[in-house]
Parts: sequence; structure tokens; C-alpha cells
Amino acid sequence: MDQQAGSPDPNADTRAPAEPLRPVPSNGPTAPRPKKRSGPKTPQGKARSSRSAMRFGIYATEPVIPGIERLDEWRVHREGVIASLAPVGSLETKLAERVALVLWRLHRVIAYEQAEYTRANAGHEEFRLPEGNELDKIMRYEAHLSRQLYQAKHELEILQKQRRGEATPIARLDIGGQLGQ
Repeated sequence: MDQQAGSPDPNADTRAPAEPLRPVPSNGPTAPRPKKRSGPKTPQGKARSSRSAMRFGIYATEPVIPGIERLDEWRVHREGVIASLAPVGSLETKLAERVALVLWRLHRVIAYEQAEYTRANAGHEEFRLPEGNELDKIMRYEAHLSRQLYQAKHELEILQKQRRGEATPIARLDIGGQLGQ
């Protein structure tokens, strides 16, 4: 159609296509996606699956791993860290809690590393390193958590300086090596 006049275009090709149209493949970008699994249905299954990503406890959503760590030890650790950081207000308290949680997880990484060295050296007189990429994994976990620790601690220190009316840095160098504001 002619867009201006609304009449048919006299130059338009009205013949049928020379080749028949091919159907769209069923695995192409327009194909319907397969249904996702619906997950566990029972409360027991839901509780079990909520802990499925907790192989070493580094990324656990709960601070205490049931059957491995004790809740009372976590509470003592948490209260001690928070008391030593002396937060005032809700935001400072949240950052102090974050510091406590990251320190707790770093403790797990150290325990994991010790367990790997013990396992690698069981029954051997000479010193052995853990097999595979376990040391690489441990170093990545530790580096990740250390960055989180220093970031939370730094943010808490800035808030505390601002609250006390002290000068705060205009720019800082992040642990990752990037300039931050």
C-alpha cells in the first residue's frame, strides 16, 4: 500500500514466493521454552534444598551450619565483633554485623584449608599439597571474603568519622585496585 494515499502500490510484487516457506525449527529462538522444574513440595524437601548450595558453608545464607557449628559460639563471636566496632545507629550496626559474618566465614575457609591439608597428608611422611584445584578454590574464597571484609569495615569507618565530624577521604583506592569515590 502507498503509505501517503492509502491505495495499493502499483509497483508491489503480488506473486507468490518462488520457494515454499519453511517452518520455524522447534529449537530456535522463537521456540517455546521447556517448563522449569517446580522444586520440592514438602516442608522437609524445601528445608533440605535450602541448604543444597552449602557444600563448604562459604555462601551459606544462615550464619551457622547445623550439625557443624554451634549457635552459641556464633552469638559470642558476633557480640564481640559488634562491641569492638562500637556502632551507633542502624546502618553502622548492619555494617558491624556484616563484618562479624564475613569474619565467621573466613574462619570456615581456614578450617576448610586445614582439613584439606590433613586429608592430603594422611598416611604420608613427606609434606603434600591437596590434590586438584582445592588450593585455588580456597584462595579464591579467602580473597573474596577478604575484599568483603575490608569494604564493610571501610564503609563503617567512614560513617563513624562522619558522625564524629571528622574529615573523610574524598577518594579512596579499593582493594580491587579501582579508584572509588
